[in-house]
Amino acid sequence: MIYRKILVFFIVFLAVTWPDSLFSKAGNNFSEFSLINQEQDTDVVTIVAFGNSITATRKTVNKVFAQRLPVLLKERGIKANVINSGIGGSHTGRRTDHDLFKIRHALDRFEPDVLAHNPDIVIIGFGTNDAHIDSKERNGKSRIPLDKYKANLEYMINRLLKQNSKVILMAPNILGANYGEIQNDRLIKYVKVVRRLARKYNLGLADNYRLFVNFEKSTGESFDTLMLDGVHPNDRAHELIADQLVNEIILTKKNEYVSKKN
Repeated sequence: MIYRKILVFFIVFLAVTWPDSLFSKAGNNFSEFSLINQEQDTDVVTIVAFGNSITATRKTVNKVFAQRLPVLLKERGIKANVINSGIGGSHTGRRTDHDLFKIRHALDRFEPDVLAHNPDIVIIGFGTNDAHIDSKERNGKSRIPLDKYKANLEYMINRLLKQNSKVILMAPNILGANYGEIQNDRLIKYVKVVRRLARKYNLGLADNYRLFVNFEKSTGESFDTLMLDGVHPNDRAHELIADQLVNEIILTKKNEYVSKKN
């Protein structure tokens, strides 16, 4: 009994007289250890979805493809922070190239909306607005000429590769029947540029044009059923686009696509 009293007295004595700094140091060490563990556990892939109204969120769609990616990638064991840098009406150039829409276009906002995020992967999806013929005449001018479209994409690709970001190109989807052959005949030329650039630089490719056409062939349903208005994908289409992109992201992350730097 006397030994127990001595032990209790000794413990109380230590608690009263022991320097607070030692307990503080222990606490600090614990905090630092926790932070280190947190930092080691933050293997998050930063993905920027850079594009036009096909990429941008919209009230008439529950979730666009970029909003679907984090959950789908998590199911495949990939933690992802997906930044949506889509703006409706945007083309690959600058406002000075074509200013029907008074907004910041791709090259106007490439630095703050893409490069500033130091992304691991960038999904570049432009072309619908670039190819569009405002006059609706077969020989009319596109908003951004084909050669300029290619040059703009290559500029962005090379800038991203230089900072060690990986790139997935997203080809625009086919337009609905209400747009007629003239616009689609012009659009396919822009789609082919995207396909060629993906091959040239060995990049990931999410070919929405082919995705929509194959949907019609495999289901017997018109690809118009994938669009809200003959241009913009509906939720069903965004689900298909997101599924396609997940596979491209996984291949890209695993370096199945080896970027060639110029």
